[in-house]
Amino acid sequence: MKFVFRLLLLAATCLLVYLCYKSIIGNIEFDRESGIRDRAVIQRLVDIRTAQVAFRSRTGSFTNDFATLTDFVKNGQMATVRRVGELTEAQLEDGMTEARAMEIIRRGNEREIRTAGLWNERANAPQLERDSIFTSAREVLFPSRPNFSPDSLAYVPFGRGVRFELAVDTIWTQAGPLQVFQAQTPYETYLSDLDGRLLLQKIQSQLDRPGERYAGMRVGSLTQVVNNAGNWE
Repeated sequence: MKFVFRLLLLAATCLLVYLCYKSIIGNIEFDRESGIRDRAVIQRLVDIRTAQVAFRSRTGSFTNDFATLTDFVKNGQMATVRRVGELTEAQLEDGMTEARAMEIIRRGNEREIRTAGLWNERANAPQLERDSIFTSAREVLFPSRPNFSPDSLAYVPFGRGVRFELAVDTIWTQAGPLQVFQAQTPYETYLSDLDGRLLLQKIQSQLDRPGERYAGMRVGSLTQVVNNAGNWE
């Protein structure tokens, strides 16, 4: 009888050790895998923000339509300015501004340009050159990622085809109306196949944080002025 009791005690001890081990390893594995997925989702949200800010600079407003945003990145163009030459400190102190200098230079009257002190004798040309060059939006926004696919913008990494929620609204500030955008996805979208208990803990931890609570990843806000920041920043 004592022998059987010892065997049962040994088995119970082994089971307890195993469960503790699994619990520790489970936490480590969950943290590692969820971290990988979180970073992928954050990068995609940063890409959405980059595209939205550029779209607004080109059109004057954000868009709540991923098809429009994707088409802008794929087929749109953005102006970059080629800058040659700068005003000297003396010219700036005398009240010359770049806007005024370019107004004079663009009139094309060499005598007027020389009189204004804006002629470069060595180059035998005006002192300043400012030319707008139109380049593919994708090349301008993602220059170090030649394989970047604009078609991926709408989709949550590890989300099995689920799209981000994208919305645009106007909020009122002391300075007046301000258009804002928001892109988000809940944790369940891309973590639901991981440990359910640990996922619930992650959700609760996010909800316990101060500020605007959202159990997922979000960039921008429809209710607060966050300057297009993400809730992970």
